[in-house]
Amino acid sequence: MRYSAFNPFPWYKKMAKESPVIYDADYLHYHGPKGTWHVFRYDDVQRVMSDYQTFSNQYQPKIEENPSSSSLALSDPPRHKQLRMLVSDVFTPKTIANMRPWIEKITNELIDKVENNGEMDITRDIATPIPIQVIAKLLGVSPNDQEKFKKWSIMILQAPSEIEGGEETFLRSQQEMAQYFISLFEQRKVEPKDDLISHLVQAEVEGEKLSTNDLLGFCVLLLVAGNETTTNLISSSILTFIENPEIQEYLAKHPEDIPKAIEEVLRYRSPLQYINRIAAKDVKLRGQSIKKGDLINVWLGSANRDESIFPNPDQFDIHRTNLKHTAFGHGIHFCLGAPLARLEAHVALQVIFERLHQFQLKEATEPLMNPTALTYSIKELPVTFKKR
Repeated sequence: MRYSAFNPFPWYKKMAKESPVIYDADYLHYHGPKGTWHVFRYDDVQRVMSDYQTFSNQYQPKIEENPSSSSLALSDPPRHKQLRMLVSDVFTPKTIANMRPWIEKITNELIDKVENNGEMDITRDIATPIPIQVIAKLLGVSPNDQEKFKKWSIMILQAPSEIEGGEETFLRSQQEMAQYFISLFEQRKVEPKDDLISHLVQAEVEGEKLSTNDLLGFCVLLLVAGNETTTNLISSSILTFIENPEIQEYLAKHPEDIPKAIEEVLRYRSPLQYINRIAAKDVKLRGQSIKKGDLINVWLGSANRDESIFPNPDQFDIHRTNLKHTAFGHGIHFCLGAPLARLEAHVALQVIFERLHQFQLKEATEPLMNPTALTYSIKELPVTFKKR
């Protein structure tokens, strides 16, 4: 059985049953190295994510050419706690709640552009511009550069071997992004504004300003985690509701259940399908001997279809009572931006169903996936719909 970007779930089911922890010598990681342990079952996935002393998050070597290697997501305590505290005030419930009217405005403006057409591409016309504009506002960068942001965020989540031009194109894209942000850092040092980049440029950890690579790491993390994954959540939601058309009208009549539907989409089609760890020491997992330095793929998408945790896991059920999915991670690295992603998806879906209905896939078309196993990433989702 082969892995399918559109439907990886049969593969997960087979592996979880037959080889829940298995070494794959030929697996090529998106950041370069070859060889990994795959971990598929919910309990094992939770264990690996919880035990940062055994399963470290510092799996990428910190190199100048790859600014993402210095991000908050690739650090362990105590450095992780110090970096996380610097941005935690940006993601308080009050700060996020205050963004609701603005996200509503963005969504309505986007629908204004397409509602009379009777068709659109959900990814291009709705799911991509909403999170890009939100992150641009938070960081303090121009939303006019959203094409660049989108290109960079997709590039970061693909293996160099998956990109036209290979590693050279991958590194060139990373450098373009680095230069873009470095010029902004210099501007904000001279003229600070009320945005996250200005806050980070002025911030100190143990009496020292953040290095350029630390600053780049933050920007890359927010660009990818706050952009690409939320795009995936919104587009996957619409695809899932097309597959279950009765849910569309139900949510229009019961908008109070949209948050429950979002949680089930997060379980059913996790925006991030796996995360990486590296063994900080020799350890046994389900009888397998993992050596210090071995890389690990922790399959969130598989854990969220584990039938021992989620009965009838391949059935989409917005009234499911077990909401313990792993879509946003677990432990100290639980996604800081999870409340913001939930809010963006909630607002987008509520506005969409207030104004449009009867979504279907455009005739003779299928969703086109981005070629990566790391995320559940729909590149094109052409649909038809009717105005209310």
